Amino acid sequence: MKLSDFANSKENIEEKLDETVKESLNEKYDELKDLSHDELLSRLTKEIKRQKEAGEFNYDALISSLNAIKMYLPVGTYDNMIRIIDEINGKD
Repeated sequence: MKLSDFANSKENIEEKLDETVKESLNEKYDELKDLSHDELLSRLTKEIKRQKEAGEFNYDALISSLNAIKMYLPVGTYDNMIRIIDEINGKD
């Protein structure tokens, strides 16, 4: 395999990964788009508890993700989510 072949192959792999991520995000959006504010917060709470019980909870990654979408959230939702995450994070 030539170096140029490897470079092209790498780009194709990255494109496929990007497409997979986009598809996953679109599916998650479609799943959640019609839920009420209370339903979304309830799901967030349940997911954090599940992650903590499974030893998968990553506070910093969750906060980083939340900061990335902050501008798309309704007023007050970001603060409520941070409060819930902080409250659950403090519990063992």
